Amino acid sequence: MAFVKSMATDAQFNETISTAAPTELVVADFTATWCGPCKAIKPLYAELASKYKHVTFVTVDIDQLKETAAKNSIQSVPTFHFYKGGELVASMKGADPRQLQTLVEQHQGPKSENSAGPSVGPHGNLAQFIDARQIECLNQSDDHTVACIFGTDAKQFLESDVDEQIILVVPFNQVVKLHSLIISGPKVIDLSTVYTADGDLVSATVPLRFVKYQSVSSITLFVGQNLGGEETTVINKLALFGSPVEVTKNLAELKKDEHQH
Repeated sequence: MAFVKSMATDAQFNETISTAAPTELVVADFTATWCGPCKAIKPLYAELASKYKHVTFVTVDIDQLKETAAKNSIQSVPTFHFYKGGELVASMKGADPRQLQTLVEQHQGPKSENSAGPSVGPHGNLAQFIDARQIECLNQSDDHTVACIFGTDAKQFLESDVDEQIILVVPFNQVVKLHSLIISGPKVIDLSTVYTADGDLVSATVPLRFVKYQSVSSITLFVGQNLGGEETTVINKLALFGSPVEVTKNLAELKKDEHQH
């Protein structure tokens, strides 16, 4: 994964640790807003998340997720925990950049070509920042719902119900910068853009006016019609690309510090 994911609840942290593959490394940064060393190492942590895309990096605010902090016996911040297969394999206390990078390199696990997901230029897939439980889709069929288009099964799809229109509201679990989207399906969606063949499906990359999408908490997509005059509209996959605002700021701060030194 290309970005740091901020844990919003204890349940989200538990799910992130327990559902990771046995060889997948999950690094947790236990931090606090009042901690000076935590702020100092934050840009490096963001840089490591961008470099090791096959590793999951998360942050845990000990004042917000007190149950998680207590369960993991956090006595000082920053503290970094390294998990594999739901088990703690290493830990470190303090803001030592070299030790942090060494532990990530040591426990990173095998790299996968598909681990980072697709990307558009320097912009990563925002799938991990989508709040899947809060997605809304108006006029979806009961048999083919919106959950299908964010999965990995190419045979699944979203289909409209009584007519060809679809209204889709996609919320994010933190503020992001939105650059573009890729939508796939039968060639019946009118996007006024160039299509790319992908087997029986076609995909279209839709660039957005990036300067207008610098602080996005949700996006609403409206499909008004399809090109084939079909009674219903089918969408097989939807991917959104950009970067979380917090990580963008951290990388900017890191570059600023490098210039100052």
